[in-house]
Amino acid sequence: MNFAQNIFRSRNRRFRAFAAAIFAVSAVPAAVFAQSYTTGTGSSYSSALSDEKVRAAFYEQARDGVLANVDGEIVMIGDLRRETLRYVSELRRSATSQSDFQQKLQALTGDTMRNLTEMKLLVSAFDESGAMMDDNFIEQRINDIIDQDFDGDRAKYLQMLRKNGSNPLADKRRLRDRIKAMSWDDHITQPAYGDVSPAKVRAEYEARIDEFRTEATVEYAQIVLFAGASETDEQVEAMAKRVHEKITTGDTDFESAAKMFSRDDYRGNGGYVGWRPLSDLSEQIVPELEKTPVGGVSALITLDAPSGKIFVLMKKIAEREAGVTPLKDVRAQIENRLRAQKAQELRAQKMAEMRDEYYIRYF
Repeated sequence: MNFAQNIFRSRNRRFRAFAAAIFAVSAVPAAVFAQSYTTGTGSSYSSALSDEKVRAAFYEQARDGVLANVDGEIVMIGDLRRETLRYVSELRRSATSQSDFQQKLQALTGDTMRNLTEMKLLVSAFDESGAMMDDNFIEQRINDIIDQDFDGDRAKYLQMLRKNGSNPLADKRRLRDRIKAMSWDDHITQPAYGDVSPAKVRAEYEARIDEFRTEATVEYAQIVLFAGASETDEQVEAMAKRVHEKITTGDTDFESAAKMFSRDDYRGNGGYVGWRPLSDLSEQIVPELEKTPVGGVSALITLDAPSGKIFVLMKKIAEREAGVTPLKDVRAQIENRLRAQKAQELRAQKMAEMRDEYYIRYF
């Protein structure tokens, strides 16, 4: 079956950020978004740099124009702004200083410019293959987006486009390009997703054996008691002992006791915590838990805290010793990793060939 017949096999996959080799990017994208901000008196850089200021800087300084010509496919400043702006709020929140924000923004715009250029290359390759894109499919995808992201309200969708300086025709063209690029990328990397030889899987497993070493872990539930405002440690300890006695004599089960008496966040789940490495637990708890048989309940454990004493009962549900995960349990994981590595190599090789084959000019 040829590529044209297979084109819509991947229509529901997420659009990838193509991992091709990095090429030299013009200084224009960084300059487009460069802006001097004052940090004010706040201790956090993000407190001084509001979303509105960032958005205003983008729209004030990033007037539309041509950034690149990729085999006749044009990358506009507006394209770069549109793809980058959605991530700027997160950059602002994570930035620790003005220079940190500017460095992160420059890296983001460089990555975005690379991805936009590579998408245009993939679109050119798709078109040259003779494959066709069904307009009805594009229209259906737009309707799906309106249903999923705008509660089926087309007016909200159009309002969003106007706010971002776009229109339905341009948005349809962008979506068509994304689907073409995604389809051609799948075509490039398809050979990577066949069977992986057992020998390669074993070699990868042995080379990365440390990744598959596991700590000793335990599955457990707990009851945690501590004094309230009108209680003493002695009163709570006496209550904890009574709860322990009721469980060990069979007057109540651990889950019911946890729901009734425990004072921590796991109370609603009957005290169930789940699997945890022993290394994550308190040094005072581990020895008691280790000598508690599976299915049994520990002795009453007393922990000292700044606010007073904490009394803990633990039920050991199951345990796993430290060791190495067998190959059979991680085979699928390794196979997927090797396929992804092969796909990345094929993509990088093909993108390099396309950069040599197609005309690319940065402005």
